[in-house]
Amino acid sequence: MLLSILRLFASVIGVVGVAASKNPKRGLAFADGKNPVDITKVNQASSVISWQYDWGTSPPSYLASSGIPYVPMQWGAGGANNFSTAVLLQKAKVALAFNEPDLSSQSNLSPQAAADLWKQYIQPLKSSGVRLGAPAITNGPSGRPWLAQFLSNCTQCSIDFIPFHWYGEGLGTFYDYVWQMHGQFPNYPLWVTEFASTSSEDNVVMDFLNQSIHYLDTLDFVERYAWFGYFRKDSNSHYNLLDINGELNNLGRTYALN
Repeated sequence: MLLSILRLFASVIGVVGVAASKNPKRGLAFADGKNPVDITKVNQASSVISWQYDWGTSPPSYLASSGIPYVPMQWGAGGANNFSTAVLLQKAKVALAFNEPDLSSQSNLSPQAAADLWKQYIQPLKSSGVRLGAPAITNGPSGRPWLAQFLSNCTQCSIDFIPFHWYGEGLGTFYDYVWQMHGQFPNYPLWVTEFASTSSEDNVVMDFLNQSIHYLDTLDFVERYAWFGYFRKDSNSHYNLLDINGELNNLGRTYALN
């Protein structure tokens, strides 16, 4: 009997021993309904991933069952009247709003239109204790001016943090932009909800990912980040975290398991 108990205790310790400490900042940007099984690679004890989003308002079943906390997002103007209901039904504690509104190819909203939508459909969530993110701008020339105007138009909005996206080459260029965002909007924590090196050299992308995530972990004004993206590799991308078969590649293992 004693031997059985000791064996059971040892097995429990073994399981606990392989469990990774979740990184409270590190998240996934994933929306591949064609390969839903891919999420299982990071919903295990060895993963450090602590949150996920898919640019949608509610998690599909394969994300809802993953055990990874989901952050809902109101992508654009369409369906904004239903967003608060979706957020409250899933008991979400955080919400994102408007994807790259400064780009005509994305949600394509003027600062005034976004502020009007925010006041009507996003702001009411604050009374339920939901933390609210500003629209997620790009690092293009229109991004920060757009956000500055939005904040001027939304002075009564309860914005808890500012998300932004960054694509480009060079760690120094990325770090400079992070600090420019902090310098221009110092009263808001930052979420980097999409970022990646666009280099065509795998070793350069790997070095960028490895160094950038550890750097972001050291910045107290960066609350969360999500590398782009948790997708299968194709011939045109060098930054996806999965190989062609949906297994974690070197980038993915570094990002999700370390």
